Amino acid sequence: MNFVQIPAWNDMLVLPPVNDGNAASADRSPYEVSLLSFVRRFATTPARCTILRGLLEFRQSIHEAGITAGFQWVDGSFVEDVEARYGRGPRDLDVVTFVLSHESGDPQQIPPNLLDLERLKSSFAVDNYWVQSRNERALVKATTYWYSMWSHRRDRQWKGYVQLDLDAEFDRASLAELREVETHLHKSALQARFPDH
Repeated sequence: MNFVQIPAWNDMLVLPPVNDGNAASADRSPYEVSLLSFVRRFATTPARCTILRGLLEFRQSIHEAGITAGFQWVDGSFVEDVEARYGRGPRDLDVVTFVLSHESGDPQQIPPNLLDLERLKSSFAVDNYWVQSRNERALVKATTYWYSMWSHRRDRQWKGYVQLDLDAEFDRASLAELREVETHLHKSALQARFPDH
C-alpha cells in the first residue's frame, strides 16, 4: 500500500482538498493514509480518543463479520480543527465503508446489526454508510455522490478527507498506540489538576 502523509490543516482549519503547490497533481483528497498515522494525528484529546476507540471497535465488528476487503472514507468535523473553529470537540466520525466483492463477484454480506445507523452511532460514535455493488455504473454513481458530499462543508467551504484501508493489518498497532495516548492524556490531566503530587 502506498500511504501518504495527512496534510496539515489549512487557513480554513480543514484538510486541504488538493496540494496547493500543484493543484492538478494526484496529491489530493481523499488522502490514502495508514490507520496508525490516522490515530497518531487525531488522538489529541480524550474526546477524540473515545471516538477513535469507537472506530476501532466498529472495524473489529466488520472484521468479525468476515468483511476485510475494502476501504473507508473518513470525514466530518473529526478531521477538521473544530476545537479552534467552534470551541468544541468533534461529536462523532463520519464514515463511508466501501465493501469490495469477492472474486466470485458476489458482494460480502453485511450483518443487519452493522446496518443500524442509530446503533452504530450510539455504540461506536460512528455515522457509517455502506457502498457495495457489482454494477460498475452504480458504484461510480455512489462514489461520485459521496465525493461531492464530502468535498465541501455545509457552508460550501472546499475541504479534504482521508481514506483508510479495511485490512485489519494495522488495527492492533493502532489500538496499542491509542492506549498509550489515552494513558499520557490521563496522566497530564491528573498533573494539571494536582500539580503537587
